Amino acid sequence: MDTNRQTGNRSNIVLVDDIPANLRLLAGILSDPDYTIRPIPDPVMALNVINAEPPDIILLDIIMPEMSGYTVCQTLKANPLTQNIPVIFITAKDDVQDKLKGFSLGAVDYITKPFEAQEVMVRVQTHLKLYNLQKNLQQKTDEMLTLNRQLEHENQKRRRVEAELKKSYLWLNSVFNALEEAVIIQTPDRIIMDVNQAAEKMFGYTKEDLKQRSLDILLVDTDHYLELERMIEQAFDKGENISFEYRAKRKNGDIFPTENSVAFLKNQGDKCMGIINVVRDVTKKKEAEERLKESEKLQTVLEITGAVCHELNQPLMSISGYSELALMDLSELNPVYIKLKKIRKQVERMGEITRKLMHISRYRVKDYTDGKIIDLVKASKSD
Repeated sequence: MDTNRQTGNRSNIVLVDDIPANLRLLAGILSDPDYTIRPIPDPVMALNVINAEPPDIILLDIIMPEMSGYTVCQTLKANPLTQNIPVIFITAKDDVQDKLKGFSLGAVDYITKPFEAQEVMVRVQTHLKLYNLQKNLQQKTDEMLTLNRQLEHENQKRRRVEAELKKSYLWLNSVFNALEEAVIIQTPDRIIMDVNQAAEKMFGYTKEDLKQRSLDILLVDTDHYLELERMIEQAFDKGENISFEYRAKRKNGDIFPTENSVAFLKNQGDKCMGIINVVRDVTKKKEAEERLKESEKLQTVLEITGAVCHELNQPLMSISGYSELALMDLSELNPVYIKLKKIRKQVERMGEITRKLMHISRYRVKDYTDGKIIDLVKASKSD
């Protein structure tokens, strides 16, 4: 009863008995601010009143002249509007068979005459509480069913979206795994939906590792991911596909250069339903570019070396010739003769060096495997 006082609700109790004295007695016993008592002496009238305004509990006499309490109870339980209302039979009978019959018809309890006030009050209170608990449970169940229906509606909507996305890229399946480039299919919020075998090989993950993961698992850092997302959003706003380079990360942590092409899957309403990334590993391309640059540097060094050697040969030949002429005019005992001999020997040595350099230069133009060339390049850089 305290609950009723707190909530401001009054329990509605219907008393049905053809004896007015019994009705007055029961009404007096159940007199309480939390209860609204409706005594009814006629069973037919009681059915009409109950159908018009269903109560919270019914105390029903079994033996009545026009219609027995059993019949009234059976009628109430057959009606969906009143079938859950608790019915307590009032009877002077204490026979087990009568009680079993009442319970089989849907009654929740028996109160035998003469009435014990405290017993009547306790039983009514107990069944009102049970009834209220049942109603609350039913209300929660109904709310849960409503929520489940809403969730099912949302799930159906989500499944339709997924089905539409699946239809959009289903045609790719025939060539999906035959491509050498990695293909990554994502949702608009960059969640990976599918990858091909080339992507598994390139990044070192299995398809199951990547599905339902964010694309940032394949990128180097957060700033890089944000920059990539900005580029994709700008491209989508312009309604065009884009290509760009970025550094990617394998499962083992290796970072490598890639070329990336992004295309958008759209529905008829021009809404983005998914993103297709085609990724190419350009590690070999970058290495080839670096080798080409080094080769061009080496070629330049070799050309300079050959030119310098060629230019050195001219004055060396002149020095050699003039020294030879001078030696012819001098006696071998002349001190100058000895000095000129030493000069000529050094000139011949320099000539030998230039000839070797020119030979190496011509050789390196055809084949760059000789280690001496590297030494020359290093020497030229140190100078």
